[in-house]
Parts: sequence; C-alpha cells; structure tokens
Amino acid sequence: MSDKIPIDRVALSDLMSRLIIVRIVTILDITSLSILELLEYGLTLKDINFSMANGVIAYDKATKRVSSEETALGIPLSGDYYYNFLNSKVKLTELGLYILDTIKGNQLEHKSSVPNEHISDEDPRHPSTIS
Repeated sequence: MSDKIPIDRVALSDLMSRLIIVRIVTILDITSLSILELLEYGLTLKDINFSMANGVIAYDKATKRVSSEETALGIPLSGDYYYNFLNSKVKLTELGLYILDTIKGNQLEHKSSVPNEHISDEDPRHPSTIS
C-alpha cells in the first residue's frame, strides 16, 4: 500500500509559492540531512515542522520508540533525547521531490528562453568597461 498524498493543485501552488519550501527542497535535493544540518543552513524548527506537516519532508528512518517506563511526563529520561532528535535524518517525500523537479524544470525553461545575445560574460563593474 502506498502512503501517497493526493496532489491538490491549489495546495501545491501555495506550497511552491512559499520561499521556505523552495529553500528546503533545494537544500535537501534528494539527499538526507540531519535536522542539525538543516539548522546550520539557517532554517528554524518552525520551518522544518511546517515542511513536515505539509508532507514535503519526512524522517528518513523511524526513530527508536521509547517505552513508557523510560519517560517522565512523556519526555524520555535519557539525556540523549535532544541529541537523537537533532541527528534524525530527514528526506524529501514524493511531494517534495515533485516540487524540486518542478523548480528545476522552471529554471531550465527560464534559461532556455533567455536569448543568448543579451548574455554577456563581461562584468559592467569591471574597470575595462568604464569609458
């Protein structure tokens, strides 16, 4: 059985218009990264949670479940809780991969639609261009 999320064009359009989603899918770009690595890219836990809640990213592997004896008020008694959380790997879901492919496709279309005669390798700020 598949856990596919039906792609709603309105929801997809909304997700693709959010810069944080575009940034996350381009950072992950098919590889798995830990939550700590995403934080190093300047993302926030709110950004990561938003992406998870909308089905764009998911945990790469299921984390070890903690039995009820190892918790107090629902918080694991192990000091490694935050370490394990920050080192949890995340990856793009099918929806995330679709958004990434769409972004890459749009970039290729945009590059191919720009006429070559307007592209110049010469930097307008270079001293040789000053008259």
